[in-house]
Amino acid sequence: MHRSHHVPGPGRQQRVHRLPSARGSVARHSSCREAPKRPQTRQRCGSTASSSAVPSSRARRRSSVITGAGYRIRDADADSRPPKHCRHSRIDRDARIGTQRLGFQKAQTRMAATPASGPAPSRLSAAVDSLRSRDYRILVGTQLAVGLTQPILFFTQGWYVNTAAPEDQKVLYLGALGAVRGLAFLTYVTVGGAVADRFPRRQVLRVSAVISITLMLVIGGILFLPVVQDGGTGTLSLMILLFASFGLIMAQDQPARTAMVRESLPPNLLGGGIALFQLALSFGALFAAPFAGWSIETLGIPTSYMLAALGPTAVLWLISRMRTPDNAADPDASSTSVIANIRDGIRVVRQDPVVRWTVLLTWFSTVAGLSVMGVLVAAWVSDVLHLGAAGWGMMALFWNVGAITSSVYLTLIGVPRRKGLFFLTVSFTFGLGVLGFSLSREPWLTFMCNVVAGGSFMALTISSLSIVQTTVPNRLMGRVTGLLLLGGGLMQLWAFFVALVVQAAGIEPVYTGAGLAILGVTALITVTQRPLRTLV
Repeated sequence: MHRSHHVPGPGRQQRVHRLPSARGSVARHSSCREAPKRPQTRQRCGSTASSSAVPSSRARRRSSVITGAGYRIRDADADSRPPKHCRHSRIDRDARIGTQRLGFQKAQTRMAATPASGPAPSRLSAAVDSLRSRDYRILVGTQLAVGLTQPILFFTQGWYVNTAAPEDQKVLYLGALGAVRGLAFLTYVTVGGAVADRFPRRQVLRVSAVISITLMLVIGGILFLPVVQDGGTGTLSLMILLFASFGLIMAQDQPARTAMVRESLPPNLLGGGIALFQLALSFGALFAAPFAGWSIETLGIPTSYMLAALGPTAVLWLISRMRTPDNAADPDASSTSVIANIRDGIRVVRQDPVVRWTVLLTWFSTVAGLSVMGVLVAAWVSDVLHLGAAGWGMMALFWNVGAITSSVYLTLIGVPRRKGLFFLTVSFTFGLGVLGFSLSREPWLTFMCNVVAGGSFMALTISSLSIVQTTVPNRLMGRVTGLLLLGGGLMQLWAFFVALVVQAAGIEPVYTGAGLAILGVTALITVTQRPLRTLV
């Protein structure tokens, strides 16, 4: 079958014809449009006179150029060339052929340099195809390692403060722990996002993993000291300050690792890839949460804390297996100050209403919901539900069951086409889960509400990341992702003020107020922000 394609050329329209096979000639297809046949006469150099003679097929073959890609490029104006007896015509012909070849090579270069986004794949194939990328599989492995590490650190720190603090000041010290970690995260996360754009992101992850291993082993060794285990003589306050290193580590690790998803996948696979990336985190936490509760009661807090160092060790090994060039996402950013880099990210959030309200609602839902469901949940489990460390681990297990269910659904089915409306819906559902949790006093019903809250919050995280990843340029991805994750630091900082309110008014009204606040703010943004509501 004869096929015709149009290829851009220097100043004229060209046709590309498939080479004929060796066993026969190629018949002209009815869809191929011939160049207009112009009468032509034998003429001298520079003459414009013409006759009714039609160029022969041999002359037309000479007007074609055979390229290395197996295509014949034919000039649509070949019939208007000067006669072959003119020596100027031979010079023009050679120049024209060279220009045609150069134009075709440039076209090939442009096509090779353009990411092959292609048509959007089916929702299931998007998740499956993303796993064909070696570097993306490695990123999922690092996310799984972090998912196994974070709950152990979170539970050991929280349970140490919960047991070492005076009974009447337990909630206050838990709030202080969250505030110190949040302040460290809040202070550095925007800088961490800028660092993730200024320097090679693999190198950033490598340094972060080495620092994490060192700090976990040192702090775990300090926890073995009897005076530290009792929390007396000011050691409790000292350990809370040391636990702030957890916030610094996450402030550098999260923006760099999340931004690398954009580098490892084409745009048409980002939706399923982000959902699968978050699924790995929840899947790791599914096993780490109950293990942390068992480890604290069986092996003790110091040993459990040191076991968490296995996570960054695995990350350090995994990133050494990546093959992509280790280049900075925005090399020009290093020529300006970090403050100027942060301003570039803030400018994107300020100017784009979709990004702005996605970030703000994510902040508010995280601050209001996780300040009670995460930081202060140890006090709720022990004082309201009357459960121990194992019960706290089971509570986290049900949270992660909901998170994994949500991640699997979004991985296989995909984020709905109307991403903005879906984002608002899951935020509203998260408020319902927090409200139901606060009104329940039966452990089984509380666990079910925790499933709803965990699933909707994971869907909120995935949908917000999907909106940012598909809207913001890659060179600014680290900075905007850092701003999006800023809610985690704000949440832990706000938890201290929530703890003061709990100390004065009790814990039950605070949980109920958090759920109602999320519902009210989400409803208000849904009604007033049409660009986000109609985003597709």
